[in-house]
Amino acid sequence: MPPLDLEQLNRLLRRLADGDADALDGIYLLVGKRMFVLARGIVRNEADAEDVLSDSFLKLARGARSFREGTNGYAFVMRVVRNTAFDLLRKRKVRAEEDLDAFFHLTDERYSPERREDAIALEAAMEKLSAEEKRLIYYRYYLDLTIREVAEEAGLSKSAAERKMSAVEQKLLALLAGQRR
Repeated sequence: MPPLDLEQLNRLLRRLADGDADALDGIYLLVGKRMFVLARGIVRNEADAEDVLSDSFLKLARGARSFREGTNGYAFVMRVVRNTAFDLLRKRKVRAEEDLDAFFHLTDERYSPERREDAIALEAAMEKLSAEEKRLIYYRYYLDLTIREVAEEAGLSKSAAERKMSAVEQKLLALLAGQRR
């Protein structure tokens, strides 16, 4: 996926909060694919993921005013998708659980050979992490949560989340360094 322009997303969310419904198109173009991948990773099938995506855009349109200026718009959008997916599963009385391995499939045929090689190396390193370590990486780098938000999601104190996140990052770097030798 191409790099994300967080400022553009925040501008679109502000426009949406001001009543500009056309901002939804911009949000879809900017992060729609990421939203779908997250939804599919939770509900585990494409038809339900499409329903989650549609419902998420409705919730974004209705709740854009709750987006606070200066906060992380990407985390805001992804939290809406995540909560919408969990709501769907709760309605169906299905146990809600994210398939973290689905989020760490990083290779794409459109990548340059160098970028594809890096993605493959990162995937291999991620496979060696524990479920808790993957969850921390998912919260911090996929959902783009702050350390404080990671701590809340993981049920940790902020200092414990910082220590664990640092340890996981160091482990991941060591794994990647070991592969490049």
